[in-house]
Amino acid sequence: MSKFDREHADLTIADVGEKALIVRYVRPIFNPAGDPWGVGDDCALARLSAGHAILASTDRVPADLISFKAGVLDHAGLGSYLVRLNLSDIAACGGRPIGLLLNFGLPRRLPLADFEALVEGVRAEAALLGCPVLGGDLSDATELSISATALGSVDPRRALSRSTAKVGDTIFVSRPIGLTPAAFRYLRDPERLQLALCPEALTSLHDQFRLSPLLDLGQALAASGSCSACMDNTDGLSQTLNELAAASGVRIVLDAAAIDLPDLVCRIARACGEEPLDLALSAGADFSLVGALSGSWSEEAIRGVFGPTVRRIGHATTGDGVYLQTSNQMFPVQATGWNYYD
Repeated sequence: MSKFDREHADLTIADVGEKALIVRYVRPIFNPAGDPWGVGDDCALARLSAGHAILASTDRVPADLISFKAGVLDHAGLGSYLVRLNLSDIAACGGRPIGLLLNFGLPRRLPLADFEALVEGVRAEAALLGCPVLGGDLSDATELSISATALGSVDPRRALSRSTAKVGDTIFVSRPIGLTPAAFRYLRDPERLQLALCPEALTSLHDQFRLSPLLDLGQALAASGSCSACMDNTDGLSQTLNELAAASGVRIVLDAAAIDLPDLVCRIARACGEEPLDLALSAGADFSLVGALSGSWSEEAIRGVFGPTVRRIGHATTGDGVYLQTSNQMFPVQATGWNYYD
């Protein structure tokens, strides 16, 4: 047994964590040359010709999805979520959806009505987003486990990657910050937080689990030639920003004055005894596009080109990691999003 084997003989993947498994093992094994379109980005890209490439990405929705367990999403909602989760990766690369392949592992005692609702949820959402279901696989499983592979197309000269932000670029986010983490926090303690919320606020929180991928925005960012890097936010904003910074080899500095948190996020944070920004940057999947625009952009310029929901939140500089800049101090922002096995 080698020294490496002896030192790691008692470790499990839970001792390492999902993100570290990818960085230390998966990426070096399958993408040792650091190809920006190899293992490690939102999608894999396969060039077919000078102006055409295929995007491919795969994601799984587990049976213990928080919003499903809490009853916010039913089986139809679960099918819809599977489509949205997978096509968000296509959006993050600036691609157009081509089709979906489904892989369903289903327990044999799953009620037929639940299966019908599941596939109808997939069908309806895929039709809405213009992405046909092309096929897949159905198998027996001890618990519900559904995954899909999304296929898309893009001009490889305009495809967006997480690894190409540059020093001096402007950092943007395309949806209000913190609403989805606030919604998940509510699901963890609804009896306590419901007293602090009005019916309209509860509706707003439930709507966070039905957000669509921003396919049109992704394509607009790619076509503009001004977007230097892009990711979708499916693990939490602090996690996404840290991954973007690491992949591009830059430091991301967030401007505290530019981060305008919704009042609902602040109310839930106060009811939980937390700092609003800490909550806003934590785990949550809103399918927002997060990335960098080449050079220095004003808030007005960003909105004028890409629409009123896209906001400037900081800039890229030399160094590494993610930092929050206040009027006179700078604080590191740790990755506090979802990280399996962590």
